[in-house]
Amino acid sequence: MLPIYLAMLDGDDEKSKFESLYLTYRKLMFHVANGILNDEGLAEDAVHQAFLKILENFDKVGEISCHKTRNYVVIIVRNVAINMYNSRKRYSAVPIEEAVFCAAGDLPEQTENLDSLTKAVLKLPVIYKDALKLKYVQEFSNAEIAEMLGISEAAVRKRLERARRMLEEILGMEGNSDDD
Repeated sequence: MLPIYLAMLDGDDEKSKFESLYLTYRKLMFHVANGILNDEGLAEDAVHQAFLKILENFDKVGEISCHKTRNYVVIIVRNVAINMYNSRKRYSAVPIEEAVFCAAGDLPEQTENLDSLTKAVLKLPVIYKDALKLKYVQEFSNAEIAEMLGISEAAVRKRLERARRMLEEILGMEGNSDDD
């Protein structure tokens, strides 16, 4: 597959950079996808789709061997695999039509403590954690996140809103349990 991906890029520098990314992360990506799909053939398809999504935003990939890039490729392949899993099971989360959008607000006051916030983020379901990472760590726009995850911008906004709400609840619960 690598020659196909390389044919989609211009310039030797980009091709070399992508080849490095491919060789560094393909096994990790397969492991992540296979862990979700439990099917090697589907996992290979998920990795392929993930590489295509990465190619679409390849200009935003910085250093290959860094934590940020590793997180990025894992998030992409995990979301592709989850989408494939959900499609196969004909399972859908919450219908977008029922979504109520709220204006983005500030995170609760409890987030002043970064350690508490980090622990709270780790408790979130993967889809919300990924949306937060792509938005606030990777600094992608909602449109870019939607394209990477294969969902609508409305779904991205909803995931971010739910993640914020869940963080408020988690941090609120922790605050209450400290009072006991």
